Amino acid sequence: MREDDIKKNIDKCSRCALCLQNCPIYQIKKDENNTARGLICKLSGYEKKILSEKEIKKDLKICLNCSKCKENCPSKVDTTMVFAYKNAKFSPSKISQRLFLLVKLLPVKIMYFLNIFKKKYKNNLIKTNILYFKGCVAKAQHKTTYLDKIFSNADFLCCGVPYLIAGDIKNYEKAKKRNIDLIKKASKVVFDCASCKRAVSEYEELDEAQKKKLVFFSDFLTGKKIQLKESSKYKNKTVIFHKPCHMDKNDYKKIEIFLSNIEGINYKKQENSNLCCGFGGSYFLYHPFIALKIVLKKATIIKKTKADLILTACPSCTMGLRFGQIASFNFRKTLEIRDFIDSELTI
Repeated sequence: MREDDIKKNIDKCSRCALCLQNCPIYQIKKDENNTARGLICKLSGYEKKILSEKEIKKDLKICLNCSKCKENCPSKVDTTMVFAYKNAKFSPSKISQRLFLLVKLLPVKIMYFLNIFKKKYKNNLIKTNILYFKGCVAKAQHKTTYLDKIFSNADFLCCGVPYLIAGDIKNYEKAKKRNIDLIKKASKVVFDCASCKRAVSEYEELDEAQKKKLVFFSDFLTGKKIQLKESSKYKNKTVIFHKPCHMDKNDYKKIEIFLSNIEGINYKKQENSNLCCGFGGSYFLYHPFIALKIVLKKATIIKKTKADLILTACPSCTMGLRFGQIASFNFRKTLEIRDFIDSELTI
């Protein structure tokens, strides 16, 4: 995002404060300095040379990047991208975030080490023009899912959002360029992670036609006969779905229809299903107390549902929800919907 685009977005803000009621950070801290409106006002002051960089940096870092302010903004201010780019300018990453990401994923790689030795599925549809965007966590798990079997697993790089949020613009631009080149050659690009899809759809270089190529895997489940496996331990059990903050509303509707049509499970629509889990990738590492309060708020709502299984569609949310179950002594199974389909359903 160029400086003139940032300025245009700052000027678009009408200061209406509709973002406040949807901001998970404001709900915990009650400090408007950390909200979208507060940050936009501060950045406006910085542009007018009223405020210094030092007076803004700390508050920018508290943003969770959940995009709820952007989704509920009547003026369509691209708040999350403005904050990410300004944070990168004020606090550029001192280390390569590619290296940091590898370190973060190391425990995942160790946990799933045995998967390396499992027989890999050779994709017979390698010439298909529908590409599967496999996220960093899925790659680290060394898993072969049904999506690997159906679509071509192209060599996409990280969606780039961990780099952007941490201020590593160099690696963000590198990942973005590689991914855009692959998108242009594809007829469709299939995602199973809501955060990856949102990050890629926000690439400014993509036109509307190219953005329409980006689809969630639930698009391919419509009309298919789906049954619970005889061996499934979730027969007649209550299942809920946590909507990741970055999940598109249409994708969420399709997921709900899909889960409602599975015979043998009791799918229960969760109250406040889109309430943030608070994990936010690395956010939990830098702001553990804020994240913990958000996680426990979510866990309290989940506990009331008496669900046997919690599903979601983002690895970061999966980790956040699992932590919430431990912290609230609920101990309910939490799975990514992709893994639930692989282990429990017959398509």
